[in-house]
Amino acid sequence: MKEIISIYKKQYSFIENSLTAMIESVNTDAYDTVVKESLFSLFPALQATYKISKNLKQITPLHTPQEDDKTYLGLDKSHLLERIQFRDDNIYISNVYVNSRSGTPYITAVHFVNDEYFVYDFELYALLKELSLVDGHEYFSKFTQYFYGIFGFLLSLFSFSLIVYAFYTVWLIFAAQDTDILSGLFRSIIALTLALAIFDLSKTILEHEVFYKSISREYNIENKLLARFLTSIIIALSIESLMVVFKIALSDYEQMIHAFYLIAGVGIMVAVLSLFIFVMRYSNTKE
Repeated sequence: MKEIISIYKKQYSFIENSLTAMIESVNTDAYDTVVKESLFSLFPALQATYKISKNLKQITPLHTPQEDDKTYLGLDKSHLLERIQFRDDNIYISNVYVNSRSGTPYITAVHFVNDEYFVYDFELYALLKELSLVDGHEYFSKFTQYFYGIFGFLLSLFSFSLIVYAFYTVWLIFAAQDTDILSGLFRSIIALTLALAIFDLSKTILEHEVFYKSISREYNIENKLLARFLTSIIIALSIESLMVVFKIALSDYEQMIHAFYLIAGVGIMVAVLSLFIFVMRYSNTKE
């Protein structure tokens, strides 16, 4: 939701002009006919509309794409209109708020014409999608959405398999009374660490490419994902390096140079990751 609102703030002028054009195109003299015949098909983001009289009473049902709710007829709407300030063109556009019926971000626009108030409730995400601010070509977007969905769930399944392998390894150690307990525990920890990294990757893919597609394009999600994934890989390699040191210390000290190379490589990765995070944060602060 925060990302949707951030996109709205960045594109506020464009969205405001578009809403103004939509509202002004409605023939208020034939409001009832327009609502029944074409209003919701013309504006897919419009989720509800109604009319308020000059006495601040609702004089039409709550029109939605599904039904006309007459239970709102005659309700006092003064609490909604007493504090708003109309622009010179007699249009008011509200700030973003959470709709009580759907729990999603909405924007309300009010058009004051001939002593009557015409109220239009727009769902923000649908509006951004309608204005092509959060989505691309329909068929290609569907294809990529399904592909990312399959890939994300497969990654989640692979992560679960690593968790099962980790516990299976621990069970084998104690069931078979393996003397190399330390090595087995290290393998289990590495498997669990990689499982966490892969699950984090699948979670991010599913969140930002499937369930909330395209709403995070401008928020460096790729950089954040890369940093978190590399952190998990570095942890796994660090554990592996420690295990190699222990093995060499118990067997052949002459091979210790190989452990040094591995630890040095991990150190270089840590330095590069630190520089990457610093540059990423600096660029975000500068923006």
